Amino acid sequence: MNRKLALVAFAGVAAAAAVAEAQTLTTLILNDGLYRYSEAGLTATANRTGTGGGSAANFGLANTIASSSAVTADYLYQNWWWYRSQGDSREFGLTNQTFGTQLGANSAFLRYVEPIGGSSTNGTLTFEFTYTLNQITPTSAAVTINWSIINNSQSAQDISFFAYGDSDVSPLGSNDGTYNTSPGVNFYRNNASTSNSSQFFTMGADLRLNNHWQIGPFSGASAPRTALGDGLISTLSDTDHLSGAGDNAAAFQFDFSRIAAGGTVGGRITKGYNYIPVPTPGTLALMGLGGLAIARRRR
Repeated sequence: MNRKLALVAFAGVAAAAAVAEAQTLTTLILNDGLYRYSEAGLTATANRTGTGGGSAANFGLANTIASSSAVTADYLYQNWWWYRSQGDSREFGLTNQTFGTQLGANSAFLRYVEPIGGSSTNGTLTFEFTYTLNQITPTSAAVTINWSIINNSQSAQDISFFAYGDSDVSPLGSNDGTYNTSPGVNFYRNNASTSNSSQFFTMGADLRLNNHWQIGPFSGASAPRTALGDGLISTLSDTDHLSGAGDNAAAFQFDFSRIAAGGTVGGRITKGYNYIPVPTPGTLALMGLGGLAIARRRR
């Protein structure tokens, strides 16, 4: 290959790489078996300083339109990420997506490059996420989200990172949120109600345990979303503000002291889903007929 052709070929590869790096996702839709997980508004800049809770999310049974983010028996309303860096006077939602791609039907990758120290321009922190949805049984599924933070600045940095989720296990709310610890995992569990432990959503911190947590209502003074979007430095309260049934949300806080220049930290969030189907009237009728047939055979 002569020099001119080599330069043209190199330019073509560089251009393709630049186009690939510029690719972003505004919506991700993951499918596996009977289940679907989706997030929308992945590049919504208004979420950086707002109280909108980040992206609109869905987690449930897939509907019949493969390209739709809609689900039935939906257990999730919002999911998002906040951070606070050294020199910041508040928390910020991630918004500056620089790359996003679907890795497959059940997996996606997102990258955000965000500023530190209250700046709105210097991109010195990189946040990367790999989402993977897996059906576990016909009535349960889980989304694992592996995350990492890279300090691209020239000095060590203190970072606080927040994982937020607003779950709605039953259509009318009235759920029961609790926080639990066990060896190797801290998790928030939201049952369909205080008396129903068979339908539930969980958000678990594993690989790296969270430093603080908070459960509260979807909105209001004690809501986790309010703490993250109120324009002040917040440390999650380590309390369940609902103390029983209610429309609740939860957040985890991970604190990192002096991440070295060029250093990386990471962990994993797992969102679990347990669904108990409600028989339709037709199904109930068939079950009733089946019961009669059994009763007759026993006579």
